[in-house]
Amino acid sequence: MLIWTEKEELRKLVDLLRGKGFRVVAPVLSEGVIRYREVSHGGELPSGVAEKLSRGSYRLIEGKEGSLFSYTHGPDSPKGYLHPPLTELLRVKPDLSQEIPLPVGRFAFLALRACDLKALDILGRVFLGGLFVDTHYAKLREGLFVVGVNCTAPSEVCFCGDMGSGPQISGGADLTVTELGEGLLIRATTPAGERVLSELKGRDPLPEELEEEEFLIRRATEKVMGHLKVENLPRRLLARLEDPRWSRVSERCLACGSCTMVCPTCFCYEVFDEVKPDGSESVRLRQWDVCFREGFSAIHGVPLRSSVASRYRQWLMHKFSYWMEQFGSSGCVGCGRCIVWCPVGIDVRESVREILNDG
Repeated sequence: MLIWTEKEELRKLVDLLRGKGFRVVAPVLSEGVIRYREVSHGGELPSGVAEKLSRGSYRLIEGKEGSLFSYTHGPDSPKGYLHPPLTELLRVKPDLSQEIPLPVGRFAFLALRACDLKALDILGRVFLGGLFVDTHYAKLREGLFVVGVNCTAPSEVCFCGDMGSGPQISGGADLTVTELGEGLLIRATTPAGERVLSELKGRDPLPEELEEEEFLIRRATEKVMGHLKVENLPRRLLARLEDPRWSRVSERCLACGSCTMVCPTCFCYEVFDEVKPDGSESVRLRQWDVCFREGFSAIHGVPLRSSVASRYRQWLMHKFSYWMEQFGSSGCVGCGRCIVWCPVGIDVRESVREILNDG
């Protein structure tokens, strides 16, 4: 099912989804940054805004008047809602009675790019695809509705094309939106999407509108290709595991973990217990952790990766090599967030090229 519709219908979609009981998470403008936040009405969606992204730099600029998607994304991704930074896993009373507090409410994510949809697929493999199914993650994924956007304005840090995750959406969304100059093309790709789309106003698209969509996607694809040589990348990196270049590549790294915080697929966490001061309850919590932290690899108090170089190597190898064996895909979707939000502007593409001497 495919329609052409006015851009205003997207704002109405927010109200429609909220009326169906969804907690709608969408892009909003907040303190000069595009953030993903739960919204109460369609008027909160940004308009006429674009981004200027580069190594260690994020800046909003004026976009085309009335445009809805002249930007890619800010630091947030669905990970923050489906695998929250802090999760309460268990409560235990003094009598040893236990309660597992499960989250409530169905999410609808609006305006996810193809890279973040690929990241959702990867997180699903991590938390749902193994021998152990994560109950809390599964509960938050339950009934999820996704509105994806074909990315037609990628930034200079985007390399989703090289990683096979974008810019065109190939799956994972109920509705797929392409912004044209004067309207939107919206496709329903699931039965749930068809039911929602049937409630929006629209018409059959004209041939020239389909041609415009094809042109915009083709142009975007050209921009996100050729930044990284991915053929046999896991094997090639493994062959350079002891290469002295690792020390040079990582010498600017602060081990701050910013890249892991904004990465849509990084999932490392620690689990700890807290006892309330009055002794009435003990709570088990799960909190995001960072593999750049020296104590992350500690056994009996001794860190196995004491140098920043060893921790940077572990992070990069996990993303581009080890994940293939663990989960059958790369851990990188080419979104470029780690490049933008690195305080010293380390570009992971340059790191890989230097290690492999790819020029």
